[in-house]
Amino acid sequence: MNKQEFVDRLRTSLSGKISPVLVEENARYYEDYINTHIRLGEPEKDVLEGLGDPRLIARSIVAAESVKAGDGDGNRAYGGEEDFTGRRRRLRHFFHAVNLPSWVLPVLAGGTLLLVLVVMGLVFRLILHMLAWLWPVIAIAMILLFFIKLFRDWLH
Repeated sequence: MNKQEFVDRLRTSLSGKISPVLVEENARYYEDYINTHIRLGEPEKDVLEGLGDPRLIARSIVAAESVKAGDGDGNRAYGGEEDFTGRRRRLRHFFHAVNLPSWVLPVLAGGTLLLVLVVMGLVFRLILHMLAWLWPVIAIAMILLFFIKLFRDWLH
């Protein structure tokens, strides 16, 4: 598959499931993404393999759009359509940069990102709390070892 076939499959997979404007926006995004990586010297085949199946990407985009459309109060999720689209684009770019699977986007776009960050913060705090309890024990052990070594060297 080449770049044009990839973009065409993406367009076909998105057509009828999201607005035509969003279909073209996503097609342009992936076309620009592929072109950028090719200009940076990466072979087209490798770029396309890194992106994966365009139909799976389309499913992720449709899922993200359905999450966004499910806001219910007339406003788009995350403070407006333009804001959500920008967030989705940044998340998508980040996922491709670090080779995260494309199914992660709808999960994070659905508000789970906040939960993941809170859990990571709590785990980090727990680790620091445990180290705070262990620090006096470690310090005393180091002082004792220092004096034992000093005494042993003094005897010999």
